[in-house]
Amino acid sequence: MSVPKETQESSGVEELIQRLREQGVEEGQAQANELLEHTRRRAEQRLDEARREADEIVRTARQEAAQTRQAGQETVRLAVRDAQLRLKSELVEQFANRVRRLVSRELEDGEVLKQLILEVGGRAAPTAEQRAGVLLPRDVVGLEQLRQAPEEVKEGTLSHFVALVTKDMLRDGVEIGTRDDTSAGIRIQLVEEDLEIDLTDQAIANLLLRHLAPRFRAIMEGIIQ
Repeated sequence: MSVPKETQESSGVEELIQRLREQGVEEGQAQANELLEHTRRRAEQRLDEARREADEIVRTARQEAAQTRQAGQETVRLAVRDAQLRLKSELVEQFANRVRRLVSRELEDGEVLKQLILEVGGRAAPTAEQRAGVLLPRDVVGLEQLRQAPEEVKEGTLSHFVALVTKDMLRDGVEIGTRDDTSAGIRIQLVEEDLEIDLTDQAIANLLLRHLAPRFRAIMEGIIQ
């Protein structure tokens, strides 16, 4: 028994529709799978980028923290060094001032000045070829009285002592004068040689400090480190 033609055509159309439906479903499923895979890869890529960015942020933050810590440590180190330098400088200056005061105090002592004049007077005695001058502190000798009448200077005073020591020098042409400055001590002038021997408190203190200050600094270096 044969199948009617209309039935055969209807069955063929249904098969075609079914086949197209199945193909559409497969293609749709494939596209969906492809989209899901693309989305998954994209998500993983974004996640990797986010992780790298996070790692970079952490690394940068650590570097900045280390730099800040290092800068802070350097600032502290420099501050400590500057404080040590200031302290050393202040101590050296205090030491120098103390030496200057001690020298001034000694040279303001009449007995010490007498010894100095006696010693220098013996070594700087003038000759026929060399004129000498002695410059004394302004406040320890009456210059005019010493020049005009040294024998009338009050006995026991520094001026009297100077008169006794330099009496022969005055007759031989040694000039005795006073200095314009107020420092203690004396100066000896050798006129022909245009030479002045400075034995004032400032000169003696500077000479002492030239030797003592470096040693004091070395001691400070050992104590303040």
